[in-house]
Amino acid sequence: MAKPSFSDIEKLLQGLVLPFYEIIRDISVPTHRRRHENDAEHSWALAFMASALAPQIDPKLDVGKVCMFAIVHDVVEIHAGDTSVWSHQKHLDSKQTREVKAIAKIDKEYAAFPWIAETIKSYERKDSNEAKFVYSLDKFLNLLLTYVDKNVHNIENHQLTKQRFDEFIVSHRSKAHSHKAVGKYYDDLLEAFDAHPEYFYHK
Repeated sequence: MAKPSFSDIEKLLQGLVLPFYEIIRDISVPTHRRRHENDAEHSWALAFMASALAPQIDPKLDVGKVCMFAIVHDVVEIHAGDTSVWSHQKHLDSKQTREVKAIAKIDKEYAAFPWIAETIKSYERKDSNEAKFVYSLDKFLNLLLTYVDKNVHNIENHQLTKQRFDEFIVSHRSKAHSHKAVGKYYDDLLEAFDAHPEYFYHK
């Protein structure tokens, strides 16, 4: 395959890299300057934490592959949009269809960079330990951010009660347990939440 042209590189920047910063997630960054996290920040944070944790908790994992999966795992949202766990059911139900179409669009429009679509597809198959690890850690990281934020975002925006949280956690926890070692940390995190009833909305 021919090397990408300058135009191809410019297209990649303008079409996939920059728009990634514009995908706003339904979660706050718990820093002194409260604001919503974007997909670029989230993917970097996941890649950083995944690469640091992988050798320590599962030495058999290929850290390079782990990092690549983390970087691309949400790229489809440039075309499919972010799907919050608190979205209405119709939006949740259409998530897979929207993301399949997004992968096809990326594959076609960025054929000069086959690594992108190939890596996304490999991650989505979840048929490698690296993909399962990143998928699980993604769930853990989102919940960890929520915990560090003392659940303020969800209290203010979704009036999240402990009962509703516990109902949501059933399916979320099963996803986090796609990788057993990550699942253990996830359960530790749930215990931490249980110790803080003030982190939930009270009617």
